[in-house]
Amino acid sequence: MSRAEPLKVSIAMATYNGEKYLQEQLDSFLAQTRLPDELVITDDCSTDNTLAIIEKFAASAPFEVRWGRNEENLGYTGNFNKALMKATGDLVFLSDQDDVWFPEKLERMERYALEDPEALVVMNDAALTDHALNDTGLTKLGQITTAGMSDSSFVMGCCAAVRRELLELCLPIPAGYMGHDNWIVEMAEGVGRKRVFRDVLQWYRRHDENESQFIANRTTKVTRWMVFRHSLARAVTADGQQEQMVQSCVQIGRFLEGVRVAGARSEFPLSNSFEAYARQLEWRFLAMERRMEMRLKARWQRLPDVINLWKSGAYSEFSGMHSAVRDLLFR
Repeated sequence: MSRAEPLKVSIAMATYNGEKYLQEQLDSFLAQTRLPDELVITDDCSTDNTLAIIEKFAASAPFEVRWGRNEENLGYTGNFNKALMKATGDLVFLSDQDDVWFPEKLERMERYALEDPEALVVMNDAALTDHALNDTGLTKLGQITTAGMSDSSFVMGCCAAVRRELLELCLPIPAGYMGHDNWIVEMAEGVGRKRVFRDVLQWYRRHDENESQFIANRTTKVTRWMVFRHSLARAVTADGQQEQMVQSCVQIGRFLEGVRVAGARSEFPLSNSFEAYARQLEWRFLAMERRMEMRLKARWQRLPDVINLWKSGAYSEFSGMHSAVRDLLFR
């Protein structure tokens, strides 16, 4: 495909009881300087007026709108997976039901995708607001920066546009995996094909019903000290730690299998990148297993294991010293 050739642009939206904010987001699609070619909406058994809002919008939208209601509740990730499976665009934008996009979002991100044909995911920044769209003066990437985190922490699906090539490699997202955006964005990052742009192209509304509680989503400025205290509090809290580790190990295992499948489906040189990423994940998976085995021992027996694991560099795959402290103190 020529770099100058326009892409077919889809928006994949997952809804659930979204009547409070949905109309504003739909209206922002109409205000785009580059209209989408299609909007795909999957609803997860809403019990409010969400479907009525969608039906009315679909009847008058100047672009194709395909929507449907799930027969059973699939959950956040499952619902997005279904919407993504139905989208047909070359570039697919993921949309939450409660944000508002700036008019130039689709046009600008399509241009970035055209300028970099190897990019599998392109991402924009988002302005953080309260429930009434009052601007806080903060952005998601700005919060990540002041928190001392890298752009690797930026996996927010509603800021992402995904190239068809990646969707064909990584879908469907397996049942039980938590986080459609983690599945897609981290896979692109792992093979060096994620591109992050600092353009602020949407409002990111924060309210009581938000799914994500990531610290960088707060509407007050996040600092390194706040992140340290947050991590320290987690490190000294014993409740549910072993269960969390088991769940994390399951998640890593599922993601590793997804990366292997994507590698088998892809062609050289991308297949080599997936193979290298799979090896990295295998190391992380094995390190997690060693940590769980260690925690079955008495506390006084764990120190040599923690030291050996630290020397191997395994703790760099987690949260460094905080993970080591947890392994010494808790089951």
